[in-house]
Amino acid sequence: MNRPSVAALFFAAIIACGCAAASAQPILYEFAGLPGAAAGSCKWFNDNLTDRSIPALTEQTDLLYNRVALPPGENVTVGGTATSEQGESLVDFHLGSRLICTAGEAVYGPTPSPSPS
Repeated sequence: MNRPSVAALFFAAIIACGCAAASAQPILYEFAGLPGAAAGSCKWFNDNLTDRSIPALTEQTDLLYNRVALPPGENVTVGGTATSEQGESLVDFHLGSRLICTAGEAVYGPTPSPSPS
């Protein structure tokens, strides 16, 4: 009789707890989302925004053409995060069947900035 090992049961419990820990958060603002992961599409787009080479312009156009308007109030579960070279927080999540990435502000709200003194 094949019984699962204690290690296999422990591993399964860790996976189950990790999946349950992620909670849905509402989209707060009407942002444009780009197709793909935060660490891929959004990070590349933000880091190469001023690149005017033909390959960069082609990729930027493709990403913008396939963007989606994020519906405020829609609950999403953040699956990945990244930070652009400029320090902007980026997130990704599934919206319907698509993996979408956008600025973290769309889900977490605006980042407080220090007041001038």
